[in-house]
Amino acid sequence: MNLSSDLLLFFLLTSAALIALDIARYPIAPRPADYPVWIAACGVLVHPVAVLVAERFALAGDLTPFLAFDLITAAAIAAAVAGRPPAGRVFVPLVLLLALALSIGVQHLPSRGAGVTGPMMASLLLCITFAGAAAECSRHARLNPISRRVVILLAMLCSVIAMLQLLMVLIVLGLPPSATEAADAKTLTQFASGLWLLLKLLLIVAMLALRTAKHSAWLDQVARQLVEQANASTNDLLVVSQAFYQLPAAMLVTADDGRILFASAQARRQLSYPDTTDRLLEDLFLAAQPIGQQQVRALFERPDRQAELVQIRMTNVECGGQSYHLMQLEKLPFDFDILRSLLVDTHNDAPHEASGLLDHHFAIVAMADGWFRLLDPIDRYAGAGVFWDKLRLLSDNDSEISHLENGIATANEAHGWLLLRRGGGLSVSLRKMKTPDYKLFYRVQMTLVDDALRTSADTSYGAGREARI
Repeated sequence: MNLSSDLLLFFLLTSAALIALDIARYPIAPRPADYPVWIAACGVLVHPVAVLVAERFALAGDLTPFLAFDLITAAAIAAAVAGRPPAGRVFVPLVLLLALALSIGVQHLPSRGAGVTGPMMASLLLCITFAGAAAECSRHARLNPISRRVVILLAMLCSVIAMLQLLMVLIVLGLPPSATEAADAKTLTQFASGLWLLLKLLLIVAMLALRTAKHSAWLDQVARQLVEQANASTNDLLVVSQAFYQLPAAMLVTADDGRILFASAQARRQLSYPDTTDRLLEDLFLAAQPIGQQQVRALFERPDRQAELVQIRMTNVECGGQSYHLMQLEKLPFDFDILRSLLVDTHNDAPHEASGLLDHHFAIVAMADGWFRLLDPIDRYAGAGVFWDKLRLLSDNDSEISHLENGIATANEAHGWLLLRRGGGLSVSLRKMKTPDYKLFYRVQMTLVDDALRTSADTSYGAGREARI
């Protein structure tokens, strides 16, 4: 083929620019599906580079054997479209054998006087190979909807190249003896050579477009696999959560900060179906008391004000670098001593607070230390007696005390504020509760208003002074 240097240079620079732009868009990935594309793109360039180098440096010799790389290009196109070697394991050895036959045959057959020239043999082999590549592209055009248009374009280009190579064979066979007709045949050959370079450039464009389409198909496949894995993991998690929910045991799962993440059906029934959304474990229980390693006693109040004692066994679970707690709830027989221990004995009152328990006659059952600090100066028997009598010792505001009595008799909670004889105020809150046998008892909480305000003011003053220092 007669190719001008300017045309060759334009072809090579354009091809290099297209390949560089494609690599910049999609860097070369170590996927086997990319290898046939790059073999085809590079194989197209070998013969033009050899011709350009030979012209630039005035090298003598037949360059027809370099057309063997175009034969390899056709085979690589078929492999790239199919995504695998079309003929299995024998495909690569067969292609290499054909390329070797072309490179050796174009040098030895003309010297034996067989009437077959090197260009004729090369064009014939290229015609057959590109025709096979066109057939392979046509067969796979219907299989992949993402790259269908690109594969159809490749099939058309390979068909045109096969027909062009057939035309070159016919020109060589029918080369006229006269000088005028020989000049016309030479012009036709030059035109076919320029068209050959143009088709090669279009092949490079189509192969890079095929690489882009395969990259999109690969991303789509990876996305589908990720979605399928996520769906499978979600289904597994759903099965596990349903199995955990149906466990015949009262179980809770909490985060390290105490947020309730999950509750089994038995736990929800035992806790009277609470709303656990964004709630802390402390919100479910009125009081809790550690009784051993990973064990806690807790007091739960049902919606009907019935008190229920619960023992919680905790197990730490590490998952994903975070700590969770698996808690098993067990109902305990009601014991008033345990109740008193939970509400009074383990209750750390502040200096300005007091708490305690009253029976159904409002007699004092148990009181925390704050109550004794409040009554010791005026009553040596602060731990016994009727609660209302003790309040009358502290305050002469009888109307407010009567309001508290009437309020707790008609409602589940009552609140009052008393003016103390010694000065200051006392905030009193009563909460009605029931034992499992429906006996009433009351939880009382008191706060010295003036002392609470003074403590808050002292804290603010101390913090401000430290900041100034």
